[in-house]
Amino acid sequence: MSDVMEALARKAAISACASFGLMLVDFFWLLRDEITYVWPNVRRRRLYALVYIIERYLGLGGQVFNVYISLRIASLLHTPPTYCRIWFVYQAISIQILLSSMECALIHRIYALFGRNYSILSVLVLFCTLQLLSLGTSAWLAIPNTEHSETCYVLKPNINTIYFGTTTMATHLIMFFMIFWRGFELPWKWSCSAFGRVVLRDSAVSPLIISILTGAMVLCNTGAIQTSLNGNIIYYWLFCTMWISLGRIIVNHSKVDQLEQLKQLVDARRGELTSEIDVGETSSSISESRTSQDPTVDLTSTSQVRIALEVLKARDPSNGALSFAVAKCGEESPSSGSSDGEDVNP
Repeated sequence: MSDVMEALARKAAISACASFGLMLVDFFWLLRDEITYVWPNVRRRRLYALVYIIERYLGLGGQVFNVYISLRIASLLHTPPTYCRIWFVYQAISIQILLSSMECALIHRIYALFGRNYSILSVLVLFCTLQLLSLGTSAWLAIPNTEHSETCYVLKPNINTIYFGTTTMATHLIMFFMIFWRGFELPWKWSCSAFGRVVLRDSAVSPLIISILTGAMVLCNTGAIQTSLNGNIIYYWLFCTMWISLGRIIVNHSKVDQLEQLKQLVDARRGELTSEIDVGETSSSISESRTSQDPTVDLTSTSQVRIALEVLKARDPSNGALSFAVAKCGEESPSSGSSDGEDVNP
């Protein structure tokens, strides 16, 4: 019996390590965007950036702890029943923290997509509240009655967890269909824009994957699906999926939002330059007048995007992330000087 248990526990540990490996891939994949778009907002104490940093690094540490526990179980080390119950409580709390954070981000986005409709907001808050209560109910009923080995390996999944599984699946399916439906109602041009694609993609894919995982958990715990790993692998993948989804929702939103600000800044600067040229000023006179007002601006030696960067720095020196984005665009744009009578193309 111990050989069979060891083999099953080893498979569960491999699953935990695989989910942690996927989290590491996502962490390094988004690290550059995180440094560029999130950390500057942390210094300005933006709430979403602070939530991202806390979730990102504590979540990664939490999964390291999960891998340690799975390896301990695979080693067949004896664990007191009290410690096993603490381990199960930790699972419930960590899942609910990640789930609540992700649901708040999705609710905020859906609320905005529906033009700040309070009826939509009320429905979403109601379902999320029911989901929170169902988790507490499932944990209260299931944790004391879960059958597990002396190593904390779950021998038989507890059917009481279906309360959490069904309400979570229902909540995220409702979010998915709301976003899917709204995507067809919005103007096609907006939906196909960079901002629209990111908003709809992140908002729709995340709840869909969570619904699939919780649906599989319900089927396993009710006995509809019989596997030797029932009750021992779903947690690791739920943790991994929620961690990745929340991180990508925040980073991609920050990235696209700042790029939209960059576009508006460049468009505004183009309008200012066009107006000045229309009243008869030459490029050299514009350069002289701008340089006399602000010595950091030199229109004759930099591209128009570089000009936008200097104007932005003069207006808001603290906007480091956006300045970096403009500077990067400026480095990719060829430097162009303007002579009398030539058009300026920013």
